[in-house]
Amino acid sequence: MNFTERWHTFFDRSAPNMILRFAVMFFGLALVAASVALTRASGLGTSPISCIPAVLSFTTAWTIGTWTFIVNVLFVLIQIILLRGDFNPIQFLQIAFVFVFSAMIDFFVPFCELIPMTNYGFELFYTILGVFMTGFGIFLQVKASLITLPGEGIVLAVSKVTKIAFPKCKVAFDTSQGVIGVIISLIAMGGLFGVREGTILSALFVGVVVNLCNKLLPNFEKAVPLAGHRTLTATTLEAPSNASAPVVRQEAPAAEEAIEPTLEITE
Repeated sequence: MNFTERWHTFFDRSAPNMILRFAVMFFGLALVAASVALTRASGLGTSPISCIPAVLSFTTAWTIGTWTFIVNVLFVLIQIILLRGDFNPIQFLQIAFVFVFSAMIDFFVPFCELIPMTNYGFELFYTILGVFMTGFGIFLQVKASLITLPGEGIVLAVSKVTKIAFPKCKVAFDTSQGVIGVIISLIAMGGLFGVREGTILSALFVGVVVNLCNKLLPNFEKAVPLAGHRTLTATTLEAPSNASAPVVRQEAPAAEEAIEPTLEITE
């Protein structure tokens, strides 16, 4: 399938339905962006995927949104290098989505910095709130079923190339982001900034929140009829050898393998 055919396949939906899917997607992005800004303001650490941008925003004059965009573009470039001819050109839309996501983060940061963090209890409360916001935002992004964001796309690429299961690659990737964030923070600032207990809470419970949303909102597809919707459980994503875009194989939920699921456009 050439680029033109893939492009038409991606947009071969009814106009009202595509508008609805984009609306759900952008609302999900906004929730996650707000959670990044909120957890950064709490001072207890952001989610693993945002660790490096958060730390770099403390050590440079560039904003967390700017660094989020730069880091995610790097993720897309790594996908291209790993997948080569198997990289679906439609996935360049990842850059457009992450540009909007990055701008949303910078939009929310000034407002979240106005929230008084007077003691550790408040900091922990807003960190936990951020975890729930992130989980629900990811739930909405998955339901919209539009595009894989770079943070998930790079894990899918590594999983395909190495033949290692997606959940294991996801854990390794998130861990590496946290470790790199810690190293940068210690070297540049002599302490932990942007990577703390909130990062661990996010790594442990965001996937749980996503699965909880699926259980509490079983009729979401009826209320918001999105084309190509899936029922969320803990999912395993894989890229077949005869197609450049991964497909989803549903499996029974497993608490120890709870991940942040994502969907890809299939051919």
